[in-house]
Amino acid sequence: MNNRMQPHPFDHTVLYRCNSAGKARCEPGWNWQPRPLADFDMWYVVSGSGRMRIEGQSFEIHKGVCVLVRPGDQPVAEQDPDDRLTVIYIHFSIHDAQSGESFVPGQLPDRRTLVPDTFAFETMLDGALDSNHAGKLWAAQEFDCRLKLLLMQLYRLQNESRETQAHSPKQRQLIGRVMSRIREEGGRRMALDELAAAVGLAPSYLSVLFKKVTGQPLKTYITQVRLERAMHLLTETAMNVSQVSDALEYANVTLFSKQFKEHFGQPPSHFHLKAMAARPHVGGGPKR
Repeated sequence: MNNRMQPHPFDHTVLYRCNSAGKARCEPGWNWQPRPLADFDMWYVVSGSGRMRIEGQSFEIHKGVCVLVRPGDQPVAEQDPDDRLTVIYIHFSIHDAQSGESFVPGQLPDRRTLVPDTFAFETMLDGALDSNHAGKLWAAQEFDCRLKLLLMQLYRLQNESRETQAHSPKQRQLIGRVMSRIREEGGRRMALDELAAAVGLAPSYLSVLFKKVTGQPLKTYITQVRLERAMHLLTETAMNVSQVSDALEYANVTLFSKQFKEHFGQPPSHFHLKAMAARPHVGGGPKR
C-alpha cells in the first residue's frame, strides 16, 4: 500500500498538563530568566516583540513565534519596552503510556518555529487552555489530544519549511492552486495544457515546477486523486467496479483494477459494498 501513514513520535505517549498555563500581557520591565525548567513549555507570542536566548541560540521573538522549551532549558527573554509582549504558555509533561517513564525529547520539534497561520494556531492554543479547566468532563484526555495536535502542527511546519525553502512563496502558491483544482475535479482526467493555462504557466514548466515543489510528478498526483475518488465511490455508493471505472474515464476495467491494486494493495472488488444493489450510472464521459 503506497499511502501508509507514518507513525508520529507520540503514538505511545500521554501528555499531562502541569499547573502553569495561561495567556498574559507582560508587565513593563518584564524579563524572563527562570531556573532550569522541570517540564516542557509551549511558549507562543500573540503580539509584541523582543529577543530570546536559549541553549546557545539567540533570535527575535514576535507574533507567530512558538518556542518549545524542554526540561533543563534555561531561557532568557526580554521584550521591547515600546512593544510589550502578549504570550500564551502551556507547561506539560510527556510519559510513556505503558511504562509511565518520562519521554526522551530527542524526537521533539526544534525549539523555535515560525507559525504563518497565526489565527488557526492561536485557536488551537486557546482550546488547549480551555481544556485545563478543573472538573471539565474528560479534561485530561482532551488536553492530551490538543497538545499532540499542536506538536504535530509544529512538526509539519518545520518539515514544510525545510522542503520548500528553495522555492518562492509565489511558486508554492501556484502549485497549491493546481492541486486544489485537481482535487475539485475529483476523478476527471485533466490535460496538462488545461492545468497550465489555469495558472498562467507553460505546460513544460508546470511539470518541472510541480515535481520540484511536491516531490512527485504531476501525473502521479492526478492518478492518486483519481484513485482516492474511486475508493470513495466503491465504499460509499452503490456503484460497482465497472461503473466506477467508466465514471472516472478509464479506458478499461483492467487498467483501473491494476492501478487501484498498486495504490491500495487490494483489488477494487475487495472494497465494493456488495450489500448495496448497484444502480445504473449515466454520463460517464469519454474514455481515454
